[in-house]
Amino acid sequence: MKKIEWLMAILFMGMGVMCMALSAVSFRNDSLLQFGGYVKTFVFCAVLLALGLFLLLKLIGLSWMKKN
Repeated sequence: MKKIEWLMAILFMGMGVMCMALSAVSFRNDSLLQFGGYVKTFVFCAVLLALGLFLLLKLIGLSWMKKN
């Protein structure tokens, strides 16, 4: 598979996991304000994870380019 196909597959899996997580959280007996807090925390964690992965891949790419 090409890189773009892997990226699309990962994005679709991520969207599916996010939809399932939000659906599971929304059926609790919490108020809408607490639900907003859950969503904010989830999005913040997802952004931090994506940023960490991006920096790791950049670092790996730079070390790979130095070897060639």
